[in-house]
Amino acid sequence: MAAVPTSLPPATIDFNRPTRIRAVIVGLAFIAVFYNVLLNLSYKWYHSADWSHGWLIPLFSVYLVYLHWNQVRRAPLRYTWSGLALMIVTLAGYQYFLWVLPMDYPRATMMLLCLLGVIIFLCGLPIARYIWVPWLYLFFAVPLPASVYFTLTDPLRRMAAVVAMQVLSLCPNLDIYKVGSTIEYVYQGQSGALGVADACSGMRSTMTLCALGVAVTFISDRPWWQRLIMVASCIPIAIFSNFVRVTTTCLLHIYIDPKYAGGTYHTLLGLVTLLLAFGVFSGLGWLLSNLLVEDTGPEAAEK
Repeated sequence: MAAVPTSLPPATIDFNRPTRIRAVIVGLAFIAVFYNVLLNLSYKWYHSADWSHGWLIPLFSVYLVYLHWNQVRRAPLRYTWSGLALMIVTLAGYQYFLWVLPMDYPRATMMLLCLLGVIIFLCGLPIARYIWVPWLYLFFAVPLPASVYFTLTDPLRRMAAVVAMQVLSLCPNLDIYKVGSTIEYVYQGQSGALGVADACSGMRSTMTLCALGVAVTFISDRPWWQRLIMVASCIPIAIFSNFVRVTTTCLLHIYIDPKYAGGTYHTLLGLVTLLLAFGVFSGLGWLLSNLLVEDTGPEAAEK
């Protein structure tokens, strides 16, 4: 009887020495091609407080890959041509936004898309199942275009001023009203004004909490619906915490000393606000984890 040929198992990624050498060569080539983008990102991370968290994003992304390293090693090496096609398209787009229509954000987007193409070309398309979250997480390190950033900032400033005014209107012996994003008050015969600056809009804390919240959500072992709820809660929690910050700043300025509304005290209050936001986020995570208790009794074991 003739032996029936059996199909060979699909090839998987082999991280031997030649593979590591090729990875280093490809990495150096990638850095050389996108040197200007990487330099621009580093400059913004260093000089802009709104994006100073950018340095940590790649580290968290690598750690997210590490958590699924066993699955990555066993991923079948298939459809690598799709990665090559993505590389060609994104490199063409990068050249367009580099020479024809110079724009920072599209260039950074093309770089990250090309990175995805490189990974698929070297490791196969099935690996995308395990690296799509770490890859998307890298977008937290890319500063938004200034026009988009300030378009989002202005409504948040006005909302913070409205909430602070509503709370302060409950305080005794205090006449208060709002002009735009500026809160004007009269207290004990003395008048003053407090402006909600761009830095107090909450965009910085929102971006930071979103980046931190997504990392914590996907590091922990949770059902998909819990992760969805926690990620969706990042923005409202950050906005609420910023309302607390702006209101507290106004109270300190009016009732204690104006020095607490600026300088080092203001910075420390911002850090406390971020801790408050992360505390609320952690509390939500605990609540979701204990919302449904798995039945481990004898009846569940029989099932």
